[in-house]
Amino acid sequence: MPQSRAIATRTQRGGSWMLPKAKGQDLLYAPGGCGGTCVLSASAGDLVGSLNEAGDAVCSDKVGNVFLVQNNDVLEYPHGGSSPIATLSLPGNEGSACSVDPSTGDLAVVFKGSGDDVAVFPRASGVPTLFGSQIDSLFCGFDQNGNLFVDGYSGEDYALSMLPKGSATFSMLSINRSMGQPGQLQWDGKYMTYQNRIRPLQVSRFAVSGSTVSVVGATKFGDLRSKHVVLSWIHGDRIFIPYPNHGVEAKQLGEWKYPKGGKQTTRFDFGSYQKTLILQGVTYSATGNK
Repeated sequence: MPQSRAIATRTQRGGSWMLPKAKGQDLLYAPGGCGGTCVLSASAGDLVGSLNEAGDAVCSDKVGNVFLVQNNDVLEYPHGGSSPIATLSLPGNEGSACSVDPSTGDLAVVFKGSGDDVAVFPRASGVPTLFGSQIDSLFCGFDQNGNLFVDGYSGEDYALSMLPKGSATFSMLSINRSMGQPGQLQWDGKYMTYQNRIRPLQVSRFAVSGSTVSVVGATKFGDLRSKHVVLSWIHGDRIFIPYPNHGVEAKQLGEWKYPKGGKQTTRFDFGSYQKTLILQGVTYSATGNK
């Protein structure tokens, strides 16, 4: 049985709030609950804050800044902060994913526009450089070298495209349909990963040679029976996955060992907020002093 971490709830009207202890802890940000975005202690599992802004996607950088993608805007929050420190504007709408280049701090955001569908903000600021991924883009992720990957569809086929660091053009890659429905793309510290969003859930680790993608390993979650999940987040030897127990709305947040997978180790309990959750994803925000 997975350990259940009870989360003490707090009611506060009129805006975002954050407990003073939050800034000194590693945090999980989960948009789609707690009045906007739930903020939890990554170790103790208790609720330490709530942002009154939600988002369709969330990501973080290596110093703990958190980015919430909202339609045609991206809000940046400092680690443990209750107010945004910057708002970035997309030249389109329906922002669906984001990722930060660990080597430069550049922020990539997938959106819907007229032609171009990927915006890259230099050092997560200013006016973005725009790119066309050559596919119907959904999600994105940088590797450790600053190469940007985007997945989605090409017609009815699953598709993956890559923007090499320093290049002005995306190139389509050849992938095996067995990798599953396009989902989260993330660097796990050794490999790029590709999350299948439908049952059976798995996270594939892959390498690229020329235009060919090779799967070098896969993490499976034997006790996760949901028909689909939303965007996961890998941090070290842990992976966090929002998922539905029934239906299509993600009302649970679980933790598994990574890359081992297998059985869930922790199920987070959102207390009185549980029934109102419609989680859109999760990200891990480190304190920045590690």
